[in-house]
Amino acid sequence: MVSKKLFPKKKKDKVETVAKLKTTINQLNIKTKEYTRKSNESKLKAMKALKAGNKDLARQFLISSKVYIEKTKKYYNMIGKLERHLEALEEAKVVQNVSGAFEASTKELEDISVKVNPQKAMEVSETAEEYISQVDETMDLLAGDMEIDTGIDVEDELSQLETEMLMGDASSMPSVPEQDEVELSENTEEGDEIKSKEKIKEEIEKLKKELNV
Repeated sequence: MVSKKLFPKKKKDKVETVAKLKTTINQLNIKTKEYTRKSNESKLKAMKALKAGNKDLARQFLISSKVYIEKTKKYYNMIGKLERHLEALEEAKVVQNVSGAFEASTKELEDISVKVNPQKAMEVSETAEEYISQVDETMDLLAGDMEIDTGIDVEDELSQLETEMLMGDASSMPSVPEQDEVELSENTEEGDEIKSKEKIKEEIEKLKKELNV
């Protein structure tokens, strides 16, 4: 608790500084309004004194009005300087935030670049390819070749199987129809056509009788 009171945080100091600046500016604005009002009042009194024929009194009121105007100018100048400080502090805060963001991103980029760079990427790629080759080689060894592994020669059996397949294809070829079968088929078709014509003729004759034609 004691250390916090003796050494307040910088952030708190900045907040108090900004608050103090704004408070002071507000106080000066109030004063300038007051001096402006007094200056106008003195000017009105000078006009009344002049109308009454009292030039000396009118002169005194005009001097007083001018004094208030000069004070107003000074206060405005002080307000302007305080506002510049306030704006500078706000801009400094923005710059600080931006700088902090740049610094954080630069640090992160630096950390990433250590882990990820062209040389590192090449090494990783080469290592990966080496592992892939080892896996492929291992799979080839595990898969092997049955003929080599067992030492069994099946060339004769393979030739015999091919011969049987060829003979089976030959036996399944479609047979060529005999000449007599072709002629018989043609005669049958002609006979069917004649019968069909005769049947149509009979149907026509039947219709004629029904219609008394």
